Amino acid sequence: MASTGAHRFSHGHRDLLLAVSYNIYGTRAATSSSDHKLKVWECNEKTGAWIVTDAWTAHDAQVTDVKWNGPYVGEHIASIGEDGTVKIWQEDVNEPTNSGRRWKKIFQLTTATGVPFMGLDLKNIGAESYLAVSTRDGYITVCEPEDHDELTSWRVLWQDYLCKISSRMDETSFRLSWHKETLPAWPAVLAGLDRKSLGLAVAVGDVVRILRTDEDRKFYNAAVLEGAKGLVRDVAWSNGSMRGFDTLATASKDGFVRIYELHTPGAASFSTLSTNAEDAEPARPRSQFPAARPTRSGIGAGLASNAKGKGDDQGHAPGAVKQDVKLVAELEVREGMPWRVSWSPTGDMLVSTADEGSVRIWKKSAEGKWLEAAEVDSTKE
Repeated sequence: MASTGAHRFSHGHRDLLLAVSYNIYGTRAATSSSDHKLKVWECNEKTGAWIVTDAWTAHDAQVTDVKWNGPYVGEHIASIGEDGTVKIWQEDVNEPTNSGRRWKKIFQLTTATGVPFMGLDLKNIGAESYLAVSTRDGYITVCEPEDHDELTSWRVLWQDYLCKISSRMDETSFRLSWHKETLPAWPAVLAGLDRKSLGLAVAVGDVVRILRTDEDRKFYNAAVLEGAKGLVRDVAWSNGSMRGFDTLATASKDGFVRIYELHTPGAASFSTLSTNAEDAEPARPRSQFPAARPTRSGIGAGLASNAKGKGDDQGHAPGAVKQDVKLVAELEVREGMPWRVSWSPTGDMLVSTADEGSVRIWKKSAEGKWLEAAEVDSTKE
């Protein structure tokens, strides 16, 4: 295993650092902490040093997650806290740096169940933005702005419980990850999936549910990622669906990082002359494809009845396609338990963190196997 160096610096928070999010270019970052604060950093191009440009009290409790939005309608970040709120912040370049006023709150949503949020993600399609949040009791809310040019007012696209409410004694996760690319994988589009379909992966206990939208923007259950023998603590959706399939990674309490692929039934029969969904040959009628494999229920009545009488939860609504799941790698974390997973922008490298303080980098070998390429102990200098 190759060794690697790491750039370490003091984050300056007065309590635990809970989350980090980078902008699309990797030149800026936002950090959240148990000290109730958010910090925004910029990387000095000449020295490589990260410098704080603003810090402020963002929530009335610990800030459990933060996500950076795309740059197409201004600079925005979203945060969730144990105070039961999700907030959208917009940068005001007219305010001086490190004034505590450079980032303005432009939107706030309070949890509908009285239970704090624990999952947060933002998706961009050009200038369009979408927000998804989930609570500790499994209630998910998906929103879009009233005006995609202004993120000051949002409407709810869908909200519902993902499963039966867990006991307060049970550990839960309900982490989520958007499919962030502009289009779904081209075989799925050829099979009938709506070109504008939104894809969302949500950890629910020991499985991950893949939710997609049909032509009416109604969510349905497209696939289930199984195989974990413990709570799935995190899920991350990789870029690279231009390959013809989707790749996702999970971190589980059973000590494994798992990598899955989502494939479209019948994809092998599609034309290979083009990998562009617009230029490819017309898809065969969906009735000619093999029947989709049933998946376990539990997503709730909100998904089962989402097609307004025109379909069902098996992906038969117009613009809906069920997908097959392939578990391609089970990567054991030898010490500690994996806590978070994150993909590189190109989807060819996976980073995982574990609760004992290690950071592992996984890469695909020439033979197509996922292997541990490097390990960094973040607790040591």
